[in-house]
Amino acid sequence: MKVIGITGGVGSGKSEVLRILEEQFNCGIIRTDDVARDLCEPGQISYELIVKFFGEDILDEEKKLDRPKLASIVFSDEEKLNVLNQCTHPQVYAWVQNKVAEWKNAGTYSMIAVEAALLEQLKEMGVCESFWYVYVKPEIRRERLRISRNYSDEKMDAIFASQLPEQVFLDGCDVVIDNNSDIESVEKQLEALCKM
Repeated sequence: MKVIGITGGVGSGKSEVLRILEEQFNCGIIRTDDVARDLCEPGQISYELIVKFFGEDILDEEKKLDRPKLASIVFSDEEKLNVLNQCTHPQVYAWVQNKVAEWKNAGTYSMIAVEAALLEQLKEMGVCESFWYVYVKPEIRRERLRISRNYSDEKMDAIFASQLPEQVFLDGCDVVIDNNSDIESVEKQLEALCKM
């Protein structure tokens, strides 16, 4: 059962690629952002570690993490950001490793896709045999984000500036999925890749 890592910038169409893989190719999907969010819920491991370090001041009235407050604390403090990452990343990696092992043992899927915005995180997990980059030209990504999420130019500028250069993904991935045209084109590429 092949395990692939899927990455790409915001607005590149990773969600569409995952949907097609899930619906048409019996692929088990793991979205690391969702895993991280779940592990930060009350009673979960990352939540406990974060509260232990940052204190209960970062909780809202429902005793959940106050994400904007936490973000403002770590935003300009690299040391605290590193601590926050240590409270979350290793736990996400362990969860993904366990889930991949569980699915492989059960033989439920024909393949598994692990999605993350950062290629480096996918590689650190140590479960992926292949890395796929969903590529879209910046101007097309902008247009799609404007339509689908109603993002302003300023917001998109900030997002694009905070992301790694495209070359990092192109150099670090062994497959590039071209998502510059239509969904049929993506489906054909995925069909060819899933037959390999």
